[in-house]
Amino acid sequence: MKITRSKMYIPVILASILFKCFTLLIAVESPVPPKMENLEKIPFKGKPVPPCRACRNLVDSFLKAVDETMRKSFEGGDADWEKQKLGSYDNSELRFIEIQEQVCSDVGLGKDQCYNLAELHESELENWFYEERHKNMDLFEFLCISHLKICCPNNTYGSDCVPCPGGIESPCGGHGKCLKGGTREEPASCFCDAGYTGELCDVCAKGYYQEAGEVFSCKICDKACKGHCRGPGPKNCEVCSFGYHFIPDEGCVEHFNDYKNPIKITDDASNETEDP
Repeated sequence: MKITRSKMYIPVILASILFKCFTLLIAVESPVPPKMENLEKIPFKGKPVPPCRACRNLVDSFLKAVDETMRKSFEGGDADWEKQKLGSYDNSELRFIEIQEQVCSDVGLGKDQCYNLAELHESELENWFYEERHKNMDLFEFLCISHLKICCPNNTYGSDCVPCPGGIESPCGGHGKCLKGGTREEPASCFCDAGYTGELCDVCAKGYYQEAGEVFSCKICDKACKGHCRGPGPKNCEVCSFGYHFIPDEGCVEHFNDYKNPIKITDDASNETEDP
């Protein structure tokens, strides 16, 4: 049977048509990527923040909305109408609704948690707005610490809000940060500032020395020192850094010819090469 050239191209043409139809079908069903200007409107979906941080986000956002609506009351419009009809925009239902519409919209990380908290605890927020606010009650203390019990006062932690290591007045000796402080999480520990170490940040770290005086303070050793030093300057180095050599009455001084081995200073001020 003889096959003409035109019949030979029929399968190729059919395959091309099917491919175009399949491509068109995918294009129709595929979601259109959002435009750049609409990206900010997409709700944040990410790793949740700790409970206390989520409550802090809600409080900060709510107070921001309170401040913005207060400024609005001096700009006319609906606020003036509210004052005439309801007596006071400051404590009106209209203002509370406007605050609810704004709250959490400015939150980045933890936005969904903020919305959930605002919805679940609307009655507490309403109570603070209409009552406790006028008693100068702090919203964070009222909501996050007293009612929800998911945060603690500053420099306390745990289920019973016990003091951080070092005490409430000076946690971590004043030379570090109390990790998990202000939360109901535990255990708490100190994250020491540069130059300090120890459970209470009460020890000078390697490369630092304790400065003389009534107040505990650690200062960085001279650059001529390798590791620990006994005080300021090159004379107080326990070991000379590479490129430095010990000279009596001068300490570790820069030495350009022989810097392969650091020098360990002994009590009798004699030179002794540190073991490699």
